[in-house]
Amino acid sequence: MKYLIFLLIFVMSTDGARRANEAYEKGDYAGAEQAYLEAIKETPDDARLYFNLGNALAQQGKFDEAVTAFEKFKGMSDSPEDRSKADYNIGNIYGNQEKWDRAADQFRQSLRQNPTDPEAKYNYELANRLLQEQQQQQQQDQDQQNQDENSEGEQQQSDQQQQEGDQDEQDQQQNQQNESQDQQGGDQQQQERQQAQSDMTEEEADRILNALDNKEKDLLKNYHKNKVPSNIRHAKNW
Repeated sequence: MKYLIFLLIFVMSTDGARRANEAYEKGDYAGAEQAYLEAIKETPDDARLYFNLGNALAQQGKFDEAVTAFEKFKGMSDSPEDRSKADYNIGNIYGNQEKWDRAADQFRQSLRQNPTDPEAKYNYELANRLLQEQQQQQQQDQDQQNQDENSEGEQQQSDQQQQEGDQDEQDQQQNQQNESQDQQGGDQQQQERQQAQSDMTEEEADRILNALDNKEKDLLKNYHKNKVPSNIRHAKNW
């Protein structure tokens, strides 16, 4: 797709317009833009100046300004064929921006005003085909994005479950460790008691036995002392 140049059709009579056309033909699009703007100040009612200005702007990549210039030209022109050329160039501008829906619409408008234009027909069909491919690619990209997001969500859920499982296992190991420590503490106390008993000397054991024996003898004496003789008779009460 390319821009159509219609400078030969819109031959200018003023010096400013001729200088602008010469700059354009030399590839000095910025100089041509300034010259066309100066010419428009001199003859603002000349629609052809806006068309040529649109071409100069488009060649510089100033697409929005170029579309505005072409639309200005269309509003000032009574010729369907001339308006068709402006729509064609606007379609090319949108095509260069890969805005295929807008490009196809502009080429369709161009064909409505000039149905016999083979280039407008070709570009219209091309824009429609590229639009379909673009939409298919966008749909594929969207599907891939959705798939990636789903996969990421599933992976996050799997990671979360794994973390929870690891935490449960860690808690279980900690509980087992605590139980083992408690058991070791009880065994240690039991061992200490047994050790204390085994460490008792023979002298200490004899002393404890003697103390117990003396205590039993004291208890026995007290028992006999407090016992009432069975042969004592009680006096009668007269």
